[in-house]
Amino acid sequence: MSDPGDIHTLGYFAVGAVIYGLAAYKALAWAVERIPSLLLMAVGALFAGTGFLAAAPTVYRRIGEASGVPQLATLVVYTGITACCGCILVLALLWSPRRLAAGGGGRPATGTGMRDALRRVLPGYGTAIAVMTALFLSADLPPGERPLTFDTTFADRPPVLAFLLVYQAAFGVALWSMVSVCCRRLKDVHDPILRSSLRLLVIGCVCVGSYGVCKVLAIFGAVLGSDTLDTLSTDVGPALASLGGVITSAGWTRAAVRARRRRRRDFYALETLWTTVTQADPGVILHGPPSGSAWEFHALRRTHEIRDGQLALRPWTSQHIVNATRRLTEKHGLAARDRDALAAAAGIRGALEALRSGRPPRQPCERLPGTDVPPQGERGHLVAVARQLDSPLIDRILAEAEK
Repeated sequence: MSDPGDIHTLGYFAVGAVIYGLAAYKALAWAVERIPSLLLMAVGALFAGTGFLAAAPTVYRRIGEASGVPQLATLVVYTGITACCGCILVLALLWSPRRLAAGGGGRPATGTGMRDALRRVLPGYGTAIAVMTALFLSADLPPGERPLTFDTTFADRPPVLAFLLVYQAAFGVALWSMVSVCCRRLKDVHDPILRSSLRLLVIGCVCVGSYGVCKVLAIFGAVLGSDTLDTLSTDVGPALASLGGVITSAGWTRAAVRARRRRRRDFYALETLWTTVTQADPGVILHGPPSGSAWEFHALRRTHEIRDGQLALRPWTSQHIVNATRRLTEKHGLAARDRDALAAAAGIRGALEALRSGRPPRQPCERLPGTDVPPQGERGHLVAVARQLDSPLIDRILAEAEK
């Protein structure tokens, strides 16, 4: 029959690998996006992954043997998880509906917001880690590693009990704060993918937070001299923490992966439109070196270059094409946003054909379609234009405009 320690080791290794993968993903995302909260997620996941690996019984024993300090792995695990909880509490403050409402409706955390949250959290959690370290080192623990039963074995020692209670307090405040924030955010979020990610975060944090509840019950049971609750500390709690760690990692990545895929698709759509429009005047292409986020910089630059290319095509854009687009789209009952995108795409196609043939339109366009789109909707409009370039409706529009 398998040693329970081996089963725990495999489980902790698997969860640690998942969380390390999350840390790597968030670190790469931060390198591209330079959003402070992404770096905070990466750091928090790194602490949590290290905590899970150090908690694996095989690693736990080797840490004690190599250092010569009994149970030192417990200090490594609990201080690492406490540091992770500090990161989680900072994120909870950044994501709180009240702060987002005051700061502009769900935009990514700015450096100022991050500094304010860090000033609120760092002193408390830094002090908690320092107190935990002092209490652990003063406990004078006997030799013999106890990777699965440390809490219930030594809870009757006052320094260890205080050490465990400080850890559980820091742990509980962070996890249940994140649960509260995510539940409140669910009321304001309507995107199905983001709502699904928030639900996963709630479920994952509840599972991880329940690990703390199990630990506290087992600790007080041990203090009262009962071992009937030990299984909550050795089996139920770690299982909930492992399950919650995986679910939380999924919640932190699902919406982000979807958003990056959408941005990539939008970028390639803009590239197609950019290639088409800049044929009118290659001089609109900017050649400055990239700065900041590569994706964001290039997408923003392409947007400006496309707009400049449209202005260069304006003398070649026929008002008849725009009018024909309006008539045809009204027959098909398209929404205003789709009508503008199709009119802009048809105008670009017709203007390029006129430019190549050297025959300017009899009636140039008075107002280019889509030029009155608000700044926050400009990129979405141009992506829609790019996706309409090859629409079969455009051939019908161009044919009707020639009549």
